Amino acid sequence: MAPLRECAALCRRLHDSARRLEGEARWLRLAPLAGREWFELLRGKLVPQLTDDAFLIAAVVGGTNIGKSVVFNHLAGVRASATSPLASGTKHPVCLVPPGFESEHNLSELFDGFHLEEWSDAEAALRESNDDELFWRTNADLPPNLLVLDTPDIDSDAKVNWARADKIRRAADVLVAILTQQKYNDAAVKAFFRHAAAEDKAVVIVFNQCVLPEDEAYWPLWVGTFCRETGIVPELVYLAPADRNAAESMRLPFYERRWPIEASEGRQNVENFDTVQTDDPEADAPGSSGSRSNDEPRSLREDLSRLHFDEVKLRSLRGSLRQLIDDRSGAPAWLAEVAARSDAFRGAAEHVSAERVVEVHGWPVVPFSLVFEEFWSWWKGHRTGWTRNVTTFYDTVNKGVSWPFRAAREAIRGPEVGDPIAAYRATERDAVLRTAEEVFSKLKLLGDAGGELIRPHFERLATGEKRAELIEFLKREHEASDVRTELRELIANDMRDFLGNRPEVAGWLKKLDLVAVGSRPALSVLLFAVGAHGAEVAAQGLVNVAVDLFAGTAATAAGDTLFTKAAGNLGAAIFARLRAVPDKFAARRAAWLASRLKEHLLGTLPEDLQVAAHLPQSEAFREVEATIEELRRVLSAELQPATIASR
Repeated sequence: MAPLRECAALCRRLHDSARRLEGEARWLRLAPLAGREWFELLRGKLVPQLTDDAFLIAAVVGGTNIGKSVVFNHLAGVRASATSPLASGTKHPVCLVPPGFESEHNLSELFDGFHLEEWSDAEAALRESNDDELFWRTNADLPPNLLVLDTPDIDSDAKVNWARADKIRRAADVLVAILTQQKYNDAAVKAFFRHAAAEDKAVVIVFNQCVLPEDEAYWPLWVGTFCRETGIVPELVYLAPADRNAAESMRLPFYERRWPIEASEGRQNVENFDTVQTDDPEADAPGSSGSRSNDEPRSLREDLSRLHFDEVKLRSLRGSLRQLIDDRSGAPAWLAEVAARSDAFRGAAEHVSAERVVEVHGWPVVPFSLVFEEFWSWWKGHRTGWTRNVTTFYDTVNKGVSWPFRAAREAIRGPEVGDPIAAYRATERDAVLRTAEEVFSKLKLLGDAGGELIRPHFERLATGEKRAELIEFLKREHEASDVRTELRELIANDMRDFLGNRPEVAGWLKKLDLVAVGSRPALSVLLFAVGAHGAEVAAQGLVNVAVDLFAGTAATAAGDTLFTKAAGNLGAAIFARLRAVPDKFAARRAAWLASRLKEHLLGTLPEDLQVAAHLPQSEAFREVEATIEELRRVLSAELQPATIASR
């Protein structure tokens, strides 16, 4: 059983990695794993049943009103399922388990997809319900490793019954097929058993409601037609007479008939059952039964208990494993589907990134007067002692001294209009709205170019409702932002780094403060006159004048020749640093808008597209692929076909 243990570990790994890959592939709009035949076999059959404990699940299956529940009750030895001369219509499976089995095994895992309920009433399985229920009870007459089920009709008009029967087919190791002259050639019945043949299920045929001995000449043709059109090769064949009284009183006899294809012949497919070949030459004559005559009734329960359980289980699981790794309908086909759809996302992923979709152009530049003002405000906070006290005093005096100069300037240039911060914020609002519209236009173009698979992901972002919601969000965010505080922080951080790397500039500013204290009234008046406080210094070409005031005048007053030579360069360095602030601040504010657009509009779209486009390179994809190859190796090297009959 070592191969089974290895397969068990591989199946659990395949289940987990397939689930993980399904989550990563959600953008590909694939049909879910649940409902795919190979995955249902993996989840409902292989994962719970690949163990060292070889037990069999035998399910009684067939069409409507053919005596399934009668045969089931005979297997059970008790009236466990409701029967009637009319079609009783079993709606939910009924399962008999040997004593103690439920304490050692998880029945919910064995019958995945069903809600299990302990049996208390034979009529319970007949009730109408949209829930998939399975009723179970213990039966002391069963072998310790055999479970027996009665099932819904596989040819019912109710599709819910088909789904329930399919779940049982996947879970079962042995199917007890109940056939009649009316149902052996039914299309729905044959479709069900074609799936069973593809899974290499062990099948025991009970041809019920036979008129004996008249039907002895015909049942081989009926069974032959059924086997030829489904691919089923039965392990055992029984005939059961049409005897209502015997059926209701639990005395229905089952006569074994030897089917001509022996398991030892390699379980080859039957090519032509119209003439049935046997070991008895006389049996081939027209009108012969085509089988060994056996008038002694058999016990179905005892015959099932004599099966080689290990071999049947191995064969059942092998059939499911083959379905699982089938290139056309199994997990490999799903991987190919994932890879194909992933490739369709590659082009979109190359063109969709937060940086390419959210491109902020022409962001307004903050007036240099604000930069200059905030710089002096910052530097004031770094003055200490006597210098700080004096400059604070003169700042107060300046308000009175400088008013004639301001009045004269206003007479020439006109009064200052409005708050510069408010004016700047207004230009930002225009940039915000313009950029948002550009992003929406890009999303529409990308969606139109992406095709049916990709378009829905873009369309949901560009709806009118989404657009209005985003605009309101951006307005609120912009209103809540504090431009002056951000500018102040940028200047403080920038100057801290600059002066930290250029200590001579910091020293020069301190010397300048000391020199400026002695000539503070004149220096203040000059600065106000040229507009260094509040004027557009850079715009007016007065940078050099300001540098001269900072450097040349102060240095001359100090009488320090070394200081005089260096002063111009140091002052220019500060101004050059400050001149770069407006562009840095514009970049910072543009990045603020881009981050809001990405967060509130794009979300994880760019990242999700990248994931979808590169799924074949993902860890989950590679693990599914590698696990399939490992299962192929184990199947080809270890698991060989086995016969199941012990007699």
